[in-house]
Amino acid sequence: MDWSALPGDLLRLFSRRLHDPLDFLRFRAVCRTWRSAAAASPPPFLPWLLARPVHPTARPSLSFYSLSSAALRSVAAPSATCCLLGHASSHLLFSDHGHPSNPLLLANPLTGADLPLPPSPFDAFAPITQGYYLPGPDSPVVIYDATRVFFHHPGGGGGESTSPGWTKVPVEDLVAENMYHAGKMFVCNDRGRLTIFDATTLAVLGDAAPPPPPPAATLHGDAFRCSSFVPSGDELLCVIRYFRSKNKAQGELLEDPCALEVHRLEISSEKGAKPRWVQMRSIGDRMLFVGLYQGFSLRAADFAGLEGNCIYFFRMDRASRSFIYRFSMNDGHIDELPGPWMHACTWFVPSLS
Repeated sequence: MDWSALPGDLLRLFSRRLHDPLDFLRFRAVCRTWRSAAAASPPPFLPWLLARPVHPTARPSLSFYSLSSAALRSVAAPSATCCLLGHASSHLLFSDHGHPSNPLLLANPLTGADLPLPPSPFDAFAPITQGYYLPGPDSPVVIYDATRVFFHHPGGGGGESTSPGWTKVPVEDLVAENMYHAGKMFVCNDRGRLTIFDATTLAVLGDAAPPPPPPAATLHGDAFRCSSFVPSGDELLCVIRYFRSKNKAQGELLEDPCALEVHRLEISSEKGAKPRWVQMRSIGDRMLFVGLYQGFSLRAADFAGLEGNCIYFFRMDRASRSFIYRFSMNDGHIDELPGPWMHACTWFVPSLS
């Protein structure tokens, strides 16, 4: 059979169902006919699970698990001394501890492309806790620790910089979570209260009390919650997961996925109305992928065979295996999905751009 003679419409249908970037590249490499029949722009890719980087003296590579192909991938790290700061959709944010100036690097691990960043506003004695970059119109790189938040627009723009190339958000409390979204900076303190900043003027636009906890009878006595901000279209969502101590002597945590909640930030245009979190009983066609901090949203309609109104998350056991779970908001059912024997770090959305 002459595979190059397959109808173009059939080839285009095949190419749109390849939700792993390496499968898409292999499809395009078969022959000239397949390459021309493939979609001009790649189909949306399902996320990969990124393993926690190994000790800096080990072989400099990054390990990923593809949710689409269930394959383990290994991609060369920028250097053996790079420390991963956070997840991103297309790029990973690193800090190079092996360099005297401890520079920041925003790199696409698939293409090797990187975006230049100015020197870090943090010094060696106060290292960055986390960082992230969620590509979009005028989206910045955000880096932060427990008391400070900075952002930088790789393409320019943003507020007035108080440090070379970086804009400092004037937070007054301890920083628990934060998210840049739709021209605003949302910063949650250690008590769960959210402050909203205008990213251009840095003026405070409002604040919101934390979402109310579920009934005490549904939680263990020592339970505490972890919030993950998820930008989804024009909305900002907050996924709340509850944990409790499993083995206090060893610091183990046990998650209670049955208490998982999703809240939407409602910002009213009425004068004097305060922003507030509204619990959602359904997220429609959306699939949310959450880690310990930020998360992201995809449309199930873009992926054949997948259902919306669900949340994907992972957790680890003592054997360092990552268990991937899917929580259905339709009926509260939780499915365990096939997963790798790796110590997961975060979700990552691969990109060929």
